[in-house]
Amino acid sequence: MLNPFRSWIVGDAWEVPEADVGEIGRQAFDACRRAIATTLAEQRTTAVLVRGEPGSGKTHLMRRLRAHLAQSPDERLRETLFVYIRVSTTPKMIWRHLRRRIADDLMRATPDGSLQLESLVYRVLASEGSHGHMLDRWKRELPGGLPWNERAFARALGVMLRRVPESDLAWLDIFDHLEGEAGLPPGLVKALRSLVHRRDLGLVRAWLRGDSLTGEDLGKLGIAEDSTEEEDPEYAAREMVLTLARLAGARMPMVLCFDQVEALETNPGELSGFLAFGAAVSTLHAETTNLVLISCMQSSMEPMFRKADYDRIAEQKAHLPLLGRQDALRLVNARLEAAGPGVVWAPPTEFDSVFDALGLASARKVLAKAAELFDGGRPPGPPASIAAFLQQEWDSRVEGAVEAISQGDIDEVLDQGVQALIAAVARGKWKAKSSAGDIDFRLESPTAQIDVSLCNQRNMNSLAARLRRLGGPARNGRTARLVLLRDPRLAIGKHARATRRYLDDLSQAGARVVHPSIEALQALEALRTLLADARSGDLTRDGSPIGPETVQDWIAQNLPSCLADLMENITGSETPSPVNAQLREDLLALLEGRCLMTLEEAASEMRQEASVVRQLVLASPDLAGLMEGPPALLYRLVPTARG
Repeated sequence: MLNPFRSWIVGDAWEVPEADVGEIGRQAFDACRRAIATTLAEQRTTAVLVRGEPGSGKTHLMRRLRAHLAQSPDERLRETLFVYIRVSTTPKMIWRHLRRRIADDLMRATPDGSLQLESLVYRVLASEGSHGHMLDRWKRELPGGLPWNERAFARALGVMLRRVPESDLAWLDIFDHLEGEAGLPPGLVKALRSLVHRRDLGLVRAWLRGDSLTGEDLGKLGIAEDSTEEEDPEYAAREMVLTLARLAGARMPMVLCFDQVEALETNPGELSGFLAFGAAVSTLHAETTNLVLISCMQSSMEPMFRKADYDRIAEQKAHLPLLGRQDALRLVNARLEAAGPGVVWAPPTEFDSVFDALGLASARKVLAKAAELFDGGRPPGPPASIAAFLQQEWDSRVEGAVEAISQGDIDEVLDQGVQALIAAVARGKWKAKSSAGDIDFRLESPTAQIDVSLCNQRNMNSLAARLRRLGGPARNGRTARLVLLRDPRLAIGKHARATRRYLDDLSQAGARVVHPSIEALQALEALRTLLADARSGDLTRDGSPIGPETVQDWIAQNLPSCLADLMENITGSETPSPVNAQLREDLLALLEGRCLMTLEEAASEMRQEASVVRQLVLASPDLAGLMEGPPALLYRLVPTARG
């Protein structure tokens, strides 16, 4: 029989709801509901701070709130936009992180099959169409007998736009109105037009997230390149977040749930992440009228914030208490009922050992104890050591990292992952610090400084502009060595002559170009999520939390070779074996289009000897895979799940 208590950690507020006990966390749940009601009634942004110990059910509460909104008989609540954000990022990327997570959730499907953002756009179009001559024009074109009601009109409009070819909608000039009188950015209007007509949804999502798109992909959306976004991506992300919030306006409130806030403490006592988060929440609170900002964190986090920011975050306070015996039994019985009528079990007397001296326990510990006792008082196998548990977690997260590193999150993986790697492995030797401009972070040791710039732009104009700035007057007089990190799967084509020239100039000036291997990228993603869960108290073994120091020690003792190589490539003083950058990019460009080809074909198209191409691949294993054959084959590297 399956153990109904084994899955006690809620990883995401979008997961399908399991057994729920309404009495548990009622005060915090009602505080969130009141905040939403206030935003609806008074058209002002509200904020709730939900505090609780690790395992008290903060993420579960967010899942309950999402389900409540989706199933509410009140149409205004069902229309409320919902966004869940794990705050696992670095101070310099806080707005970009918020932008990506908001875009991801707005592009999620609603119960009727439309996307959250689609529903919002239909309401905006219906509202804008209700003014003046536009309404009369629309009524003539839309099916007869349509009752005038903005919500009903928006739904009907959505159905029509999905069914009618765009070429038949020349009369629909409302998008021009949005760009003109409504003042939306031209790029956003173009993206929303593509969204409504279900064109290139993957590109729409990527653009909304702020991912770097090639000129060709931008052309498909009809969006012009914006050089200012690359020069200050944090400001651009901030403006996009505020614009999307204002777009919803009073029509559809947006709930932003911030979870795992503790993960912002990258080093003990480090406040920069909390200061950046607090400033972002204060900005959202001050410059919008339709948001509900729910922050979930442990009670000990209050001293980490500026007072003014904390007052905004904690406009209302709610507490998730530990469970007494009565609520603990309610939780156990709810899990049993959800498992089916054939599952019968009564907690034995040993169950009471889960409670502390005050008779209290976290929901996580209650479920962990019930899981143990349900199996006869022992785990389903020999007890795993902490090291074995962490190895199992590591392997699982490396496998799950495939999706994360293929969705435009490479900058965040490298930014947070490399700094986490430095903190875990190079303690006392190197220290990571935030930086400014095109330098994403700086590594410092007693004898050296290294400036690290993330150069993962797919758009060659954006990449060329960054490389030009990195090699410009701003670098004169600096003693720090420059390291450029770039995804090994991103080729710089032959036609990107300016980009190649700037890259060569930087290399000649002493900059080191590092292409982390695919395995290293997956390992960095595993490392940063493992540490984020540990800092938040969500990394548990049999219900007991494992702290970040334990994780760091384990990483240092079990460092994968791919991460050791990456560390050496970034911080090593020796000059690495030279690799012809032009040939490297030529081969990457070939494999980008072909995926698989013989060594002889590649050599012929590159106008090189096969032995030269073979040596190129052997000298840079992050570049391509080689199967000796015969015939010898080259293949493009892509992230793959293990096992």
